[in-house]
Amino acid sequence: MSTLLAIRGPLTGARIALQQGDNFLGRATDATVTVADSVVSRTHAVIRPARLGWTIEDCGSSAGTFLNGRKVETATALAPNDEIRVGHSIFLFDSEFDLQNADFTDNIVYISAPQDDTVAVDPVATLEPPAPHTRESRDAPARHGVELLTEIGELFDSSRVAFGDALRSTTERMSRLLRADVALLMLYDHGAAELRPSAAVAKGNVLADRTVLRKVFGERRAILLSDKPDLVGHPAPNAPETPRLRSLIAAPLLVDSACLGLIYFERQELDAYTLKDLRLVQSLGRLMAVFVEARQKSEAMALRANFEPVDSAIIGGSPAFKKAMDMLRRVADTPSTVLLVGETGTGKEVLAAELHRLSPQGRAGRPFVAVNCAAIPEPLFESELFGHEKGSFTGAHRMHQGLVEQAQSGTLFLDEIGELSLAMQPKLLRFLQEHTFSRVGGARLLRAEIRVVAATNRDLSVEVREGRFREDLYHRICVLPVEVPPLRDRREDIRALAEHYCQKYAKSLRRHIIGISDEAIIQLEKHPWPGNVREFSNCMERAVLLCDDRILLPRHFTLGGLQRGAAEIKQSKTVMLDGGELRPLHAVEKEHITAVMKHASGNQVRAAEILGIHRNTLRKKLQEYGLL
Repeated sequence: MSTLLAIRGPLTGARIALQQGDNFLGRATDATVTVADSVVSRTHAVIRPARLGWTIEDCGSSAGTFLNGRKVETATALAPNDEIRVGHSIFLFDSEFDLQNADFTDNIVYISAPQDDTVAVDPVATLEPPAPHTRESRDAPARHGVELLTEIGELFDSSRVAFGDALRSTTERMSRLLRADVALLMLYDHGAAELRPSAAVAKGNVLADRTVLRKVFGERRAILLSDKPDLVGHPAPNAPETPRLRSLIAAPLLVDSACLGLIYFERQELDAYTLKDLRLVQSLGRLMAVFVEARQKSEAMALRANFEPVDSAIIGGSPAFKKAMDMLRRVADTPSTVLLVGETGTGKEVLAAELHRLSPQGRAGRPFVAVNCAAIPEPLFESELFGHEKGSFTGAHRMHQGLVEQAQSGTLFLDEIGELSLAMQPKLLRFLQEHTFSRVGGARLLRAEIRVVAATNRDLSVEVREGRFREDLYHRICVLPVEVPPLRDRREDIRALAEHYCQKYAKSLRRHIIGISDEAIIQLEKHPWPGNVREFSNCMERAVLLCDDRILLPRHFTLGGLQRGAAEIKQSKTVMLDGGELRPLHAVEKEHITAVMKHASGNQVRAAEILGIHRNTLRKKLQEYGLL
């Protein structure tokens, strides 16, 4: 069954099935296709089946019937996508599938529409204006379309071209091909939940009709539009300028059923674009969508590689460790915030990464981003977490996406959250409550749909009582607490851990070591491991590095005596000394840190390694005890 698709005139958007017989087009109410237009004759033209297809013939109309811009003099055969003009109406005969997914409208659009109906593009994103129009044929885009597709393919295929540069260069090339006065490329920003301009070509700022943009993106349909010349003299309410004639064409960036953005072209000329242009722009949109999706996935993979833990091995079968893992598996499919509680070096980040892997976010390949709250200086914390806009402070030469945006649709791990300053805690609380934030120096409210996992080596309930941690933030992050056991409570796992790290470091350090002796395992099992798995890993790396044999022996391990004191301190709130005296934990801790600092000759990095804590944590304790 053949059809007519009305792409201009009073029947715009209608698809009319042709009958097996004469199909009359005219103003008469009994015509097969009634066209309400004073220019159209009562019986204007007829379309009828022929031996090999369909033909069209003018019925002696006063205004004439036109096929692909030429006046129909005799019965003429029709081919798919032929344009039939009757008065002010245009019909498309047997349109292809691509063009069925396009909208055609003659509604006027004002270049000077009010600001709330338009989207403005920052001039900083604007490239050089396109070359002046020439007398080149309107068919030039069709002739050069294949060449452009080839050039764009080569541009996208080059790994040396930055993502943003490729988008801007492509937008400029397309604008020159289509001789556009305005060219605009927009990509969907998940954080802002809106379309954001990525590149533009124009003589100045760009004002594009927001209704058109929403229609193309929301309905996943291309659009071809031209102003009506008889309506130009009637401006929209409150329009600041007299509107000018213009034509525009736009198409979505589609990959399967997903829409990644759109491309938009505009020329200040009536009927500037044809269906050939529309098909070309749709093809460009599909090609660009494949490139954009590939680059976005590539960047996401690089991001995960940067933030995932180096050692993601989950090793352990002891009751204490199995209890923690069972809890993680139970909460993995929930969106609730998880708080991992445990001593420094117990592997909280590794468990957070495992929780992410088991979650829907991890199974979908979403990013896992870890933030060490103790390692980022307070003045930079907000910028690192939420990002900043260009020019928001000295040195902000470009817009920077924060770690929250980088974790979009994935998991954000807030390590050492107990070290977060009181000044930053309210800002983090607001984000955790609303999942919205603003970049530093920005006014727009952005949204991040992420799973939050936090970790601490402090007793946050004590921190709350002593005024160092906000109670409302504590209740927000402590929805599902999971206790991570210290290594001394899971000695059954030491053999498996030793064998794992032995193989790992033997491979990375290129040492021909085939195993570890039972005597060495017994020695490792007796050690208190105050630095937990982190200390254990460092000890194994040092042993492999120093090993002069095929098997790791007790003599290859250096287990210091100072660490035992730290482990004993952590086992209780008070410490029993040799004389039977009970002393507060903080007093013993201060004395122990003093001894370690003396042993390390005042080197904080070395002292932190011995104590099994982060350097920033040690520095805070030194300040707290007045040892600096």
